[in-house]
Formats: sequence, structure tokens, C-alpha cells
Amino acid sequence: MVVPHGSSVYSYHFVITRHNSPFAEFLMMHPGPTEVVPMFHPQLIGEPVPENGRLKASALDAPGFGVELNRDIAMHRPYTH
Repeated sequence: MVVPHGSSVYSYHFVITRHNSPFAEFLMMHPGPTEVVPMFHPQLIGEPVPENGRLKASALDAPGFGVELNRDIAMHRPYTH
């Protein structure tokens, strides 16, 4: 059995094609338990989130991994060389 941990869209495609991968881990990124938000928000646009604990394969029906890089945000490194 293979269960990918916390890699979002990068493991969902793998999991839905394998019989021995019954689920994938989804990390709750919201500070409270009141809202399910994408794991790579705001870096990725269109990242699917589970509804009632499940993610439909149709949520991944787009080219590549089904998400876009958000080019409108300012990315920064938390450290300098």
C-alpha cells in the first residue's frame, strides 16, 4: 500500500490510478477547523480541495496537474545567502 503524504495535486493523479493507494493525505492549512483551503494557496490557482472528505477525479481534469502558477503574488525567500 502506498499513501502519499501532503503533496496535494502532485499525488492525487497517482492515487486515483492505483488500486493499492486507498487515500492521500490532505493537510489542513487553515488556522481553525472551520474552512478547508488549498494546501499551496496562494501560489497555485485552481487547486482542488476535498468535499466531505473526498476529491472527485473530475476536479483534476485539466492539463498537467490541473493548476496554474499564480504569477501575481510576490514570492520571497525567507533567508538570504
